[in-house]
Amino acid sequence: MTVRVLGLVNKPFRFLGSLIEHVSRICWRISGAAIVLMAFVIVYNVVRRYIFHQQDPYAYVITISLMLLCVVFAIPQTQNLRQHLRVDLLDRYMPERVLGVAQNFIAPFIGLICVSILAWKSWNPAWMALETGDTYGSGIARLPTWPWRMTVVFAAGLLCLVLISQIVRYFASLMDRQIKHED
Repeated sequence: MTVRVLGLVNKPFRFLGSLIEHVSRICWRISGAAIVLMAFVIVYNVVRRYIFHQQDPYAYVITISLMLLCVVFAIPQTQNLRQHLRVDLLDRYMPERVLGVAQNFIAPFIGLICVSILAWKSWNPAWMALETGDTYGSGIARLPTWPWRMTVVFAAGLLCLVLISQIVRYFASLMDRQIKHED
């Protein structure tokens, strides 16, 4: 009976987890495309500046915007794949269970707290930029800031979902082990 109930509860969590992974993967690909596009914009600006002696006023602003996009969209999938940087000085001295709790619950939980504060505090400035039509740049090269601010909010929210998903998966794996151990 317990296994059947867990199966019914587990199905929506698996669906949401795969949806979060899919969205993170799409954002990761957008991040990679932004890097390639940024390289083209830089090459275009260098050629225009040193060969034709004309600088494109939008190149710098576009490069900064693409750099932001490539960083914030890559973070959720990097966390999802667990390919982030980790300091493992104490890992070899910790018992396996303590290490599992630290890596699969404590670290994601602390990250969730920090990133949720970032998402929460980024929302108001992003919304205000949308309402007021805030722009960035100088002279004729002025771009609206709200899409980039909303990108930070979206990516931080997605990272929060990835961290929650990892914590839930960890506790689900502990419950599965407990059920298998009882059988």
